[in-house]
Amino acid sequence: MILDYREYVTEKASKGLVNYISRETNSSLFDHKAICPYCKTKIENVVYTKSVREYPDWLYGSFDQSENVVQCQICGWWEYKYSNQSDAILDGIRASDVEYASAKLRTFDNASVEVPLEVLRTYLLKKPELIYEIDAHKMEDLVRSVFKDFFPECEVSHFGKTRDGGRDGLLIDSEGNQTLLQVKRRTKADATEGVVALRELMGVAILEDNLKGCIFVSTADHFSKDAETYAKNVLNKNIIEKFELVNCDEFLSRLKLVQKNVPQEWKKLIRLDNGKVLGEP
Repeated sequence: MILDYREYVTEKASKGLVNYISRETNSSLFDHKAICPYCKTKIENVVYTKSVREYPDWLYGSFDQSENVVQCQICGWWEYKYSNQSDAILDGIRASDVEYASAKLRTFDNASVEVPLEVLRTYLLKKPELIYEIDAHKMEDLVRSVFKDFFPECEVSHFGKTRDGGRDGLLIDSEGNQTLLQVKRRTKADATEGVVALRELMGVAILEDNLKGCIFVSTADHFSKDAETYAKNVLNKNIIEKFELVNCDEFLSRLKLVQKNVPQEWKKLIRLDNGKVLGEP
C-alpha cells in the first residue's frame, strides 16, 4: 500500500477577550492531540519549531507567535500547528488563536495506475522492492519522469499508444538526435533480462529516422551475458551510436540522484521567518 499525505485540512479556533468582550470559537481545538490516521498513535516527534515575541505598534502589549510540525516516524503523516497570543489588557485584548493543518491520508494499491508519480518516486526511495509490484504502464511513466530529470538537456516524450511496438519513450537532444527508450517491468527481484527483448528493440530501432541510440531499462537484477554481448556487437557494427542497458539497481540509483528532496508539503505553510527545521544544518 502506498500512502500519500500531500493534501491537508485546516481547523481554526480562538478564545479570550477582544475589546473587553469574551469571544470563543472551536475552543476544543486548544486540547487537540495529533493522532496519526494510519498508525492510530499520538505523534510527538517534532520536526520543525519556531517562536517569536513582538511588541508591535498596533498593540499596547506583547504578541507571541509559535508554530511547529510533528511527523510520524513510521508512515510520514504530519500536522502543522500555528498559534498566537495577544496580551494587551489595557486595550481590552487578551486572546489566543490556534490553527492546525492536518495531512489527509490517501492510500493506493501498489499496482494502482492512479498513484501520482511524485508520490511513487518518493515511496520507492523508502521501499525499493515496490518496483516489482507497480503497474507496467505506470513503470513506463515513472522511467520517463526520472529520465526527464536525469537528462535535463533532452526532451522526453512518449508515443501515446497502448501497443507502442517496443517504443516506450523518446529522448531528443538539442540537436534533434533521438534515443529510443524501452522499459520492461519484471516481477521478480532475481530476474535476468535476456537477449530476445533486445533483439526485438533493435528490430524497431532500425526503422526509426534520426535515431542515434537505445536505452533499455529493466527491473531485472541483471542482463544476461548474451544480452550484453549483443549490445556490444550492435555498437561495433555502428548500427547505432549508443546502446545502454539499465538494470534495476542502476535505475533506482538514478532515481535517488534526481530526487532532490522528499516532499514536505508543510513547508509551504510556515509563516515565521528563520524557523528551525530539526535535523537540517
